[in-house]
Amino acid sequence: MAKVIVTLNGVVQQEISLLKPRLTIGRRPNNDLVLDQLTVSGQHAAIDTSSIGVFVLDLGSTNGTLVNGQPITKHLLQHGDVFEIGKYRLRYQATDDAHVAELPASSGSPELVDGKSIVSELPARVKILNGSNANKELVLSKPVTTLGSPGKLVVSIVREQQIYLLKHIEGNFFARVNDQSMNGKVQRLCDKDMIDLSGTKMQFLLSK
Repeated sequence: MAKVIVTLNGVVQQEISLLKPRLTIGRRPNNDLVLDQLTVSGQHAAIDTSSIGVFVLDLGSTNGTLVNGQPITKHLLQHGDVFEIGKYRLRYQATDDAHVAELPASSGSPELVDGKSIVSELPARVKILNGSNANKELVLSKPVTTLGSPGKLVVSIVREQQIYLLKHIEGNFFARVNDQSMNGKVQRLCDKDMIDLSGTKMQFLLSK
């Protein structure tokens, strides 16, 4: 189970397991996580957990929410991300059941975030076709695999029983499948479909 470790002035205050679909954070006592400090708004932020991933959202707070030093309104959390609420620092920690896998980073190459592990009955995978990661493959053995660059374009490949769905998560532009824009829709992936993420080209493969 993923969790958040809360620190103040470098001292751990508490650890919160993400057991609920939404965990609210703020100064008011009705929040799931109460941060009693004047720079924290009454209802400051929330952490949403779904099959797509774990997101932190700013709820219109006065002083804002920072993730890795950058202000956000909504951010897809990755293992080790640190977000700041007032003087508190909260570190997102994924466990063995929700761990992070990443291809070697390079300009124009997507970051990869894997969800909860299961044994795949289909040898589905994504093969990167260009850039420094060309010919590298990611086996889709997780129920959710998120690809992209936060703040630019993020999509997820979701396994539902024996099918795989491509879903738009965030970004002003949409991925292209077989040279056709998704336009924000959910699209079922078929063997040898071509996916274009802002110039990073990859192929979805069901079999060797």
